[in-house]
Amino acid sequence: MNLPYWLFQAKLFPSLPFLIAEAKQIRESKPKLPPHSEKLILNGGEKRLMVFGESTAAGVGASQVETTLAGHFKKKLGDEYSVYCLGKNGLRVQEANDFFHQNFWNPSPTQNGITLFLGANDCFKLTSPKDYHRQLSELIHLFKKKLSPAWIYLADIPPVHLFPAFSSRMQRQLEIQRAYLQKEMKSIAQRDKEIYFEPISLDLSPDFFSQDQIHPSDLGYQKIAEFTIKGLKKSGWLEN
Repeated sequence: MNLPYWLFQAKLFPSLPFLIAEAKQIRESKPKLPPHSEKLILNGGEKRLMVFGESTAAGVGASQVETTLAGHFKKKLGDEYSVYCLGKNGLRVQEANDFFHQNFWNPSPTQNGITLFLGANDCFKLTSPKDYHRQLSELIHLFKKKLSPAWIYLADIPPVHLFPAFSSRMQRQLEIQRAYLQKEMKSIAQRDKEIYFEPISLDLSPDFFSQDQIHPSDLGYQKIAEFTIKGLKKSGWLEN
């Protein structure tokens, strides 16, 4: 991780054909799991929580709406909250701005808080740290301007280097790429008191994953929701 990013890229280059072939084989061999929370509103009280991001927000791997991340948030936050969710499988940070504009409700309601789940696809696609920092900063600025949240929870990138579907060679490269992007997320959070970032710490037992060994299962989403809410309560953004 102390290597400059260009040197990491140079060292990675000889392995790229093998990694691309592995990624293709995984796509073709693993089951295609449907999303369950791409765009939904779970109605409740006047307080509003928005869930936004990639497949984790879209509920890929869950069995039903109630066991998606949005569903677990609604259950744990109770009737005083309404949960808005926008998610897209495969979404990268550079695409998030347009995705938001094309899909969010109009007029856009003010949100009490926003949870952002992004970064895994930017690991897979090797987004440069410099671009990731700029694009994520622009997205956060957009949300502050449009939705006026009291806080933004910047979820850590899933531990893609531990996904059981990947070979050890791919896991090693994903771990390094993830560390570069995590550093940019920490930098963004450190300069803004309204942004909360916490390195993820979860027990990734086999039943954490869905049948494709990449996306969370119902239990995995429950654990992510519990970790997120615990962090928000510790930071003071949610009441205990």
